Amino acid sequence: MKMIDYICDQPNRLKKILDSRDDTCIPLLNFIEKNRIKRVYLTGSGTSYHAALLMKMYFDQYTDFETSVSIPTFFSRYEILSKNYKKEETMLIAISQSGTSVSSINAVKKGNLLGIQTVALTEDLNSLITNEAKRSIHLNCGKERIPIETRGYTSTVFTSILLAVEIGKRTGNISELDYKAIMESLEKDISQMPSAIQQIEEWYRMNKYELITMEKGAIAGYGYNYVTAMEGYLKMYETFHKPLSAHELEELLHGYEMAFDSKQYIFMIASEGEEVQSIDKFRSFLDQLTEHQFVITNQKINLRSKDLYLSTPVSKVFSPILFILPFQIMAARNCESIGYDTSIYPHKTRSFSHVR
Repeated sequence: MKMIDYICDQPNRLKKILDSRDDTCIPLLNFIEKNRIKRVYLTGSGTSYHAALLMKMYFDQYTDFETSVSIPTFFSRYEILSKNYKKEETMLIAISQSGTSVSSINAVKKGNLLGIQTVALTEDLNSLITNEAKRSIHLNCGKERIPIETRGYTSTVFTSILLAVEIGKRTGNISELDYKAIMESLEKDISQMPSAIQQIEEWYRMNKYELITMEKGAIAGYGYNYVTAMEGYLKMYETFHKPLSAHELEELLHGYEMAFDSKQYIFMIASEGEEVQSIDKFRSFLDQLTEHQFVITNQKINLRSKDLYLSTPVSKVFSPILFILPFQIMAARNCESIGYDTSIYPHKTRSFSHVR
């Protein structure tokens, strides 16, 4: 399978995850209940770190846990555990799709040394990280046999939503009626994805020449979709290899704009939120710097010819899955256009970030 094949398979995979959620969620729910967990640390590298940031936001919304996120090396070397919670009621969830991330494995080892509960969320239940964690939870994303993770990212984000909602239901934060409504909404959200992919492909075809000639870019978002900007930057940079940066929308103009010129590409994710009212103001300022502006939205706002309007309403918690699709597809199609093979690792020697 090519990168674009994994991207297009995401709706099918998310439906499988939704339908089999008990297999993933119940083991963690029982582990949490048994150990009376109150404090949660989340960690992961790269794409898994971005998914962990969203998991924290979902846990904050649906559970009573105090939750924080750090990259694995920070957790292993610098994290100071909260003194407000007993070690046995503190849990680390380490996300590693492959289960071979050296830094995530080391974070789990450090968690064990600290005497806290450790959980691995991974696609491979026979991987090295599962040998270290006290509990392993299956990330049902299917194995991606290329270096670029796309389906794995959306699967982790969707699994994070389900875990947060299931915990909220188990602890009484979410009523049975609200739980049913959330699940129905998520199923509808997944059903919208094929239409969104078609709309994005058409937008890409219309703007292909401009997109493949990008020399440098910046991606901005807010709320949940600040994380989307971060993941979009990673997807574009590790494939198309052009320098990009990721920003929270308001922070975009706090000094970074001084480096912008006529060659700068700006992608703004205009998702649900009060910040959407500021998009026109940002564009008015950016008009004096560059014509390469693209707004990606599913909101009713003023649009220009280069903008991508996704006429697919989705729930707010699902929006990071919707809005990462344009960057995944742009990365895949740009690489196809310039003849770059995303299925092959670009260097002769593999990095030491994973155990081989």
